[in-house]
Amino acid sequence: MDDLFERAINAEEEYERAGYAEGLAAGEAIGAEEGRELGLEYGYDIGKDLGFYRGWAQEWLRAAAAHPDLVPARAQKKLQAIVDAVNDVPTVNDENAHFGERLKAIQLKFKTVSATLGVSVATELPTESLSY
Repeated sequence: MDDLFERAINAEEEYERAGYAEGLAAGEAIGAEEGRELGLEYGYDIGKDLGFYRGWAQEWLRAAAAHPDLVPARAQKKLQAIVDAVNDVPTVNDENAHFGERLKAIQLKFKTVSATLGVSVATELPTESLSY
C-alpha cells in the first residue's frame, strides 16, 4: 500500500517538474518575442526623435551658412552640439548607452537653442510625447 502512495506522490512531483519546465520554455519564447516587438517599437521612436533633432539642427545650420546674420554664433555652436550628440548615439543595442539620458540631454539642448533663436518649441514638436 505504501508503494502505491509513494508512486502517486512521485507522479505528482514528476508532473509538476514537467509542467514547470514546459511553462518556463513557453514563457521564455513568449518573452523573447515580446521583447523583440517592444525593442523594435522603442527603437523606432528613439530613431524618429533623433532624426527630428538632427534634421532640425542641420537645417538651422544651413540657414546660418546662407544667412550668417540670421543665426547668432552661440546658437550655431549649440546647433552643432545637437548634431554631434545625435551622431554619438550608438546604433546598436548597448545596455551602457544610457539612451534615456542622452535623449534628455539632446532635448535640453534643443529647448535651449530654440529659446535662443526665438522659435516656439510647441510649434516644432510636441515634446510631452517624447518622455522615455
